[in-house]
Amino acid sequence: MVMVIAVFGATGTLGNSVARALLTDSSNFQVRAVTRDPNKPEATALADKGAVVIKADMNNRESLVPALKGADGCFVATSMQLSDPLCQQLEYQQGECVADVCMAMKVPHIVFNAQNHVSKVIGVKARHYDAKACINDYMNERELPLTSIILPFAYENFLGDFKPQKLQQQEYSIGIPMGDLSLNMLSIKQIGEAVRYIFYNKTSTVGKTFSLVGDKLTVREIASILTTHLRPHVVRDAKVTLPEFHRQNSSKPGNEDITNMFDFIHKVTQRFSIETTRKLIPDLLTFDQWAAQNKETLLKILNSY
Repeated sequence: MVMVIAVFGATGTLGNSVARALLTDSSNFQVRAVTRDPNKPEATALADKGAVVIKADMNNRESLVPALKGADGCFVATSMQLSDPLCQQLEYQQGECVADVCMAMKVPHIVFNAQNHVSKVIGVKARHYDAKACINDYMNERELPLTSIILPFAYENFLGDFKPQKLQQQEYSIGIPMGDLSLNMLSIKQIGEAVRYIFYNKTSTVGKTFSLVGDKLTVREIASILTTHLRPHVVRDAKVTLPEFHRQNSSKPGNEDITNMFDFIHKVTQRFSIETTRKLIPDLLTFDQWAAQNKETLLKILNSY
């Protein structure tokens, strides 16, 4: 029997990974790619691969009904703009809205991109974590047939917000405030494989939380791997502390949230298991393998300075 799965945020990086993974298994899954803008190139590309593109807004309950009616499952990834003072409240409302409609439509299986509580545990806010943690609580309180996934730092961050910064000719640094602690990491583009496994194995996965990880490395080890692949460019650990990180990024939206996220990672034992993740993603990429695959993109970034 083919399962109909509604994928919210299908044109975003995470939702797109899920939609594409499900589309590779058309004998078991039919994908509803849910997006606010069905005219996006990403939506068109999914339609070309066999997805049914549905326009819906997670803030509008009525718009969600066609996406969820008769669905065997849905993948939910909420998001926020940290520059918006109301971002935590707005993201929570998205999750609450989808949860309520899932409950009304009796959707048999929900997979949610959750996170850990930060403010409740260490007393400081990390709104992008706290909103997802509260949504996860809301879904559990309503006893939805839920599987939660918790994601670590993304490899893809090294192509964006945490890309190596130029120091001098052919010398760069990474400013991640981890000290000598290992950072849990994973490629966002592989998340879809895990979600496909979860939907396919509902009986053994519903009611569980999976903390996914592909590699655990110190910033020094990360820099060394990047240097190996990007020579003659050399990448170093900037050895930035949490206070220094906060000060250096003072003008960026969400600086306090991101700093507090790293503070949480420092203080709270993380339960990410490579062994468990590999059961869900057999071809799980190490950071070294990911860096090798993305060498040209990384070089383009370094050469753009």
